[in-house]
Amino acid sequence: MTTWKKAAVGISLSLMLLFCCVGYAAMSQNLSISGILNADPPEPQGIYISKVEVYRTVGLTENSTDVILPTNLSSSVNVTTQNARIVYAITVYNKTDMTYWYLGQEIAPETDPNGYIGTSNGIIITTTDGSSSDSSPFDTSDWVPPHTERTFYATYTFGSRPQGNVSTLINFSFGLHMASFSDAFLKVLNDQVSEYGYEYLADAFEDNYKENGSRVIANMAGDEEVFNNLFGASLTVNMNGDELPVKIVVERRNVDKKEGTGDTYESNGSFKGCEYTVYITVDDLENTNRATVYAVSYTRGADGVWYMIGELYEGKCDVERYENSSNPDDLAFDVSSWRAVAKEYTVIGNLKYKVGYSNGETDEMVTKIDDVMSIFHQTFYNNINNYANGMLTSVCQTIYSFTNNNGQQVEHANTANLAKPGYAELKRAFDRLKPYCILDNGATNVRLSDKARELSRAEIIRILEDIQAAYEYFLAVNSSK
Repeated sequence: MTTWKKAAVGISLSLMLLFCCVGYAAMSQNLSISGILNADPPEPQGIYISKVEVYRTVGLTENSTDVILPTNLSSSVNVTTQNARIVYAITVYNKTDMTYWYLGQEIAPETDPNGYIGTSNGIIITTTDGSSSDSSPFDTSDWVPPHTERTFYATYTFGSRPQGNVSTLINFSFGLHMASFSDAFLKVLNDQVSEYGYEYLADAFEDNYKENGSRVIANMAGDEEVFNNLFGASLTVNMNGDELPVKIVVERRNVDKKEGTGDTYESNGSFKGCEYTVYITVDDLENTNRATVYAVSYTRGADGVWYMIGELYEGKCDVERYENSSNPDDLAFDVSSWRAVAKEYTVIGNLKYKVGYSNGETDEMVTKIDDVMSIFHQTFYNNINNYANGMLTSVCQTIYSFTNNNGQQVEHANTANLAKPGYAELKRAFDRLKPYCILDNGATNVRLSDKARELSRAEIIRILEDIQAAYEYFLAVNSSK
């Protein structure tokens, strides 16, 4: 499970972004199908069901299958035996720049007047990655990357009560997590052509610095327009069913202690190697002096691409008047006061590390964002080769095959996987780490080389978690059908 996934458990981020969600909730076209649907009418702007196929029936006959966009499936069947089943292959398409996560089934009481769904001897609906009996569940740990389609299988099993003609209406719900904002922010940083891309964001910081010496912008006061243009309006977080406003402060400053990464202020050439660090809170700032604030940083590599480094770190910040506003009621938080709270983070399997502890190794006691993002941490490096080499070996063998030519190891693309969905993204993720790896004996043992000491702990963490996420996705979408 990736870092963003872990941080987003129980926190759905409802970013009502103009470029991805306008009209999403209001979309209600009813598309009638029988067996297979292709969405020919105008597409919704978020995620939607693009195709449905009746994959298998046992003990019943299909009457009709309809889709109510974006993600509602209406069906009618004639059930003739107890424990009858119908399996739908449902394909959803994510048309946006952000990752959507499966949230589960939503059933309105008025659409299930007999109380069949989810009850004893009623209708049980399960979702899986594949159609076989041993397929892994398709659940809240599953996601659909930007501009990608994904197929899952929904099995309806009818008990003794629902017999004869039975109709159902199920919303297979998808939503945004905190991870989704990372997608949106990286999209802006790597957008060199759009009106509201990287240049717009960098110019906003330049103007801010020239005007008042500030190197932060927030989604409030005079800077709110910048956020609205980049990400849309009404940023809220769903916490335990309640929609809470989210306060976001972005800082442009060198936090990885490298001048060759990130970017440089044109208005002050001494500010080199600047990262963009995003600080997020849902706390009520009017009723606290020190807020819980999550922080994550982004840097630009030698290849010119912006990447996230580290993960979403939990910390605390002093609440104060927003520095870019003269209104004392405009409260934000002082990002220079951010300190990580004591927490252990899991990267992959048993590969873990600590941040913000009061005792232990020096590298586990760091609390400032600069130190969290810049340290190397020898023990963590050693543990990668102890706990992550199995995953890295499996990934490398999935992407590449090797032959021996006069004692030389020759690398080829793994043709058995080359055309499979998710292969390209998995290869991109692994190839970022590959120059820092030793591939022994045809990649039968893949481990970090000494060259990896050039990378900070934060850089290695992000690359490993991106590989793991891409590998999980590759396995899920290519599971047995």
